[in-house]
Amino acid sequence: MRARDNPFAADRVQSIRYELPEGRAAALLARLERLRYRAAIVGPHGTGKTTLLEDLEAPLVRLGFRVIHLRLDSGHRRFPPGSLSRLRATLDARDLVCLDGAEQLGRLAWMTFRWRTRRAGGLLITSHRPGLLPTLIACTTSPELLDRIVRRLAPPAGIGPAPDDLFARHHGNLRNALRELYDVCAAR
Repeated sequence: MRARDNPFAADRVQSIRYELPEGRAAALLARLERLRYRAAIVGPHGTGKTTLLEDLEAPLVRLGFRVIHLRLDSGHRRFPPGSLSRLRATLDARDLVCLDGAEQLGRLAWMTFRWRTRRAGGLLITSHRPGLLPTLIACTTSPELLDRIVRRLAPPAGIGPAPDDLFARHHGNLRNALRELYDVCAAR
């Protein structure tokens, strides 16, 4: 199978957005407002934290924020030298800083980051563990969610392992489960 025909190609998987129950998006934004726009989206790998963070940008822009995206991961655990000082110099109450991967920062680096973003009107982070900021939402997954995503991406004929088995094998990490399905389809 050609990569572009694979139902689990990256562009198709990325088109699947975070599923909030009906009416929950407004409640999530109301909670974020009560938390003075300083909160964390928490959960293990592959549970949709980044997708939800991206999906919250449009409503935050409609509220008048300028959203500034920052990202750290295991390959990039630090900000480039001087970047936080430059950021601090431009921040004001209209800005909302979104940091994807806050768990990469050590204690001192986290405290420095919070200090340098204090002028921003908001700070929304993703983290694998709670405690850095008040939790806005804890992201979770389920075999049923994986099954719904697979059905949206692939034709009804069964592809690869059963969703329950796939979910268990990847410990709830939907990103890795979908990567496995990509590999299964690519091998055909």
